[in-house]
Amino acid sequence: MRKTAEHFQEGRRIGSKDRKSKKYFTLQWHVTAKCPNACAHCYLKNESKEYKSEIRNELSFEDCIKVIDDFYSMTKSWNVGARINFTGGDPLLKEGIFDLIKYANSKGIAIGILGNGEYLNEDTVFRLKEAGVLDYQVSLDGMEETHDKLRYRGSFKETLRGIKLLNQAGIISVVMFTLSRKNMDDLIPLINLVAEENVSIFDFSRLVSIGKGVQFKKDLINPYEYRELLIKVFKEYQNLEQRGCKTIFGRKEHLWKLLYQELGLFRPLPQNREIIFRGCAIGIHLIVVGADGTVYPCRRLPIKIGKVPNQSLRSIFINSPTLNEMRKVEKMEKCGRCELLQYCRGCLAVAWSVSGNFFAPDPQYWKEV
Repeated sequence: MRKTAEHFQEGRRIGSKDRKSKKYFTLQWHVTAKCPNACAHCYLKNESKEYKSEIRNELSFEDCIKVIDDFYSMTKSWNVGARINFTGGDPLLKEGIFDLIKYANSKGIAIGILGNGEYLNEDTVFRLKEAGVLDYQVSLDGMEETHDKLRYRGSFKETLRGIKLLNQAGIISVVMFTLSRKNMDDLIPLINLVAEENVSIFDFSRLVSIGKGVQFKKDLINPYEYRELLIKVFKEYQNLEQRGCKTIFGRKEHLWKLLYQELGLFRPLPQNREIIFRGCAIGIHLIVVGADGTVYPCRRLPIKIGKVPNQSLRSIFINSPTLNEMRKVEKMEKCGRCELLQYCRGCLAVAWSVSGNFFAPDPQYWKEV
């Protein structure tokens, strides 16, 4: 398997305005750790020194400008599109966030926001639109009772209010659902709700039991339960699409490829196994920066690989020993023997959170290899 960072060039990052044609490299940037929520499954908030550092040592506005310039230079040198997903905490609590968005947008960087609905009002969404934000992702982790139990009472209604404002402003509304045993029964009802609410894009990902989410580690969905759930979701997506639903239902979950293969809907190409086509973005077309400048391969895989602006993102991405080890995907305990290696590979973060080994089998991976 190819060991260098140029490996990333076969990857694809879907941009909101150019969903099928352009290659993107994405910076997921947690510009602040401040957040009004106390989500039961939050992978950031805990009593660790890392979280305390993010709260106390947030990068200055000047250092943030340096990071944007560095990221722009890196993507320009690789001739790929650049995308920054500003997140947190709640990115709207970052001082100077609108100026950072405008600056990044002025350099041709596509901008998304991963945030909450609490601070969205008509003025805020107008400013976000004017600054160049393409899409804004909020979370719904179940129907009202379940969602509010995981977050706080009233959060569900606040989020729906925010979605309406985003739609009115012409910002692409995105809803993400964090799946666990606690809310798996709400997934199908929520899919129907987001369709009714005219959400632009809906997707879900599995809970990673780190941060506050360690309390859910004992409640893992077993692989065969998960397969059955995916089948139900697939059928619901089909039903809604056949009825003319305009919501785009994403396939962020890498194990979709495994299910599609079993259903006869996907056949892997007989290509050189050194080429990565899809699947986990770690070491391919994603890098993550925390509020204090710490760099990670994925924010749900909290292994430090560098620090900005002291180091360049390009140098970290190419030279990190940890990241280069992660690129040796043929060493993955199950995936390395699977014909879907180039397309799937499960979730390294979920595997690491359970076993402490990112090459361990994904705990929801049901295939025997």
